Amino acid sequence: MSEAVLVGDNVYVLDLKGRVCPYPQLATLRAIRALPPGSTLEVITDNPPSCENVPAVARREGKEVLGVFEVEPGVWKIVIRL
Repeated sequence: MSEAVLVGDNVYVLDLKGRVCPYPQLATLRAIRALPPGSTLEVITDNPPSCENVPAVARREGKEVLGVFEVEPGVWKIVIRL
């Protein structure tokens, strides 16, 4: 499984490009549960359904979704506050 990588002050990136459902949701859930509260998780995906499914998983876990941003054509960054 992909692991979240620390890239800044309490900012982690989980690169899930090339992965399809349900993998992005499962990897995000694992990261949400493993990372410290108060940190920020940026999930990178090229799987369009993940733009809805990953935020839904985060909200079910009580986390705040700060946004879904297209960072390049067909690639999105989902920002979650833990």
